[in-house]
Amino acid sequence: MAKRAMRLNGATQVAVTKLDALYPSCSGLRTYEKLPHEAKQFLDNLEAEVKVPITLIGTGPDTFDIIDRTLRR
Repeated sequence: MAKRAMRLNGATQVAVTKLDALYPSCSGLRTYEKLPHEAKQFLDNLEAEVKVPITLIGTGPDTFDIIDRTLRR
């Protein structure tokens, strides 16, 4: 369903929110490097599947609980 949405809407990047709900150990993290291996693997697999870069990752309820990966590109 996500691949279809990307294609129909012409998405050029993706934001993933609530990563801390899937991986509680991610709660409040603000750098990609500090994410646990399983979370990184999930994000990498998702990115490969939808063929669109994941640039924002929400890791908690606070405004600043976000990882901005736009600088890596």
